[in-house]
Amino acid sequence: MLEKKKILIIDDDQDYGEALKIILANNGFLVHHALNIQDGRKSIESNRPGLIILDVMMDKHTDGFDLCYNLKHDEKYKSIPILMVTAVTDKTGFKFSPETDGEYLQADDYVAKPVPASELLLRVNKLIG
Repeated sequence: MLEKKKILIIDDDQDYGEALKIILANNGFLVHHALNIQDGRKSIESNRPGLIILDVMMDKHTDGFDLCYNLKHDEKYKSIPILMVTAVTDKTGFKFSPETDGEYLQADDYVAKPVPASELLLRVNKLIG
């Protein structure tokens, strides 16, 4: 039997994170949800995921950007794909994308909240293989 692929959701919105967790678990993934950057970082270190789904604005408006940048510049973790899922554009009016903001936004993919389940699964499967 194949081992389930691990996904870590880091999002301070408990309800949204749990909704993503249900969708992903029902599609064969082993999913953990961390509610903040500190717990997310601990989870990455103790139980390396195959994919990270990361919110941008948590305790600080730049938490997700900062963690993504740090992971992508860490030899140990830079190969873990990161999918940014955020409502930052709705809340701030600023639009971000890996194409235009690649130096700072080094996520492997980016999608705005709320993301339909089919779109989420398409992007997840593309990143995690």
